[in-house]
Amino acid sequence: MGVGSDGNPLTGGATGKGIDKNILDCYRFLVHNYDDGDAVYLFGFSRGAYTVRSLAGLIGNCGILRREHAGKAAKAYSLYRRRSRASAPGSSKAAAFRRDYAVAGGGRVHFVGVFDTVGALGIPAPFLGTLGTSHYLFHDTEPGDIINHARHAVSIDENRQDFEPTLWTPKAGVDLKQVWFAGVHTDIGGGYPNRALGDHAGQWLAREAEACGLAFEPHFLDNLTPDHTGPQHNEYKGFYRAMRRRMAREVEPVVHVSVRKRWEDDGVRYRSPALRGLLENVGGDWGKIQVIF
Repeated sequence: MGVGSDGNPLTGGATGKGIDKNILDCYRFLVHNYDDGDAVYLFGFSRGAYTVRSLAGLIGNCGILRREHAGKAAKAYSLYRRRSRASAPGSSKAAAFRRDYAVAGGGRVHFVGVFDTVGALGIPAPFLGTLGTSHYLFHDTEPGDIINHARHAVSIDENRQDFEPTLWTPKAGVDLKQVWFAGVHTDIGGGYPNRALGDHAGQWLAREAEACGLAFEPHFLDNLTPDHTGPQHNEYKGFYRAMRRRMAREVEPVVHVSVRKRWEDDGVRYRSPALRGLLENVGGDWGKIQVIF
């Protein structure tokens, strides 16, 4: 299951009701299509990344409903959104809900792959308006116990203050990889006609999913054309240039090999402030940075 975003926080249901609907639509799809033994793979970009991470949290809290209880999807979502100890995944109330209405064992998520989860909701702060952000915050930033494999492709060069990435916090028992890629937010999500930079992230995520058991149609991977010399776009313009402060992200020392190639290619002249900050922190020693192929 994949959930995308057009990268524009002013469109695509960027409201409380729109967020709820997206998550519930995905949950209902699972309820109506899940069969015992299925491996669940979830993918999303930007607002879609928030959606599938929340969906995994909903499954952890309430399980995947048995089909005869599909009508209780809204009740499951309400229980998940209460954000109290009494309704948390480990609570007796949540356990009883899973026992009474969910598939045996509650259901697991085999793989979650996301591109550049940003902000509290995958929606930048200026556009949240009256959403009531506390209602929509992640319960926590750890991947849930029901997730086997979690992958996050993160933008190095996004510099809009309100697009700070929402990183996963490592958790024992969950196979987690977060890798940083050259390009701005929408570059990483493949939202521009020239997807050369984004295809690096897409190819990496696809290969990770394949290694975890997912089979892709050959033409899907054949259509990816990653190129470290591809154009990087400017999203610090319009509203953001006029009203919001620019800031470089704090990059973790786990980058894709295409990032080093781009940095060292004199023909590209890639001098990312965020990557420069990381290199300064390690004394310019690439040996102290984990480079992922």
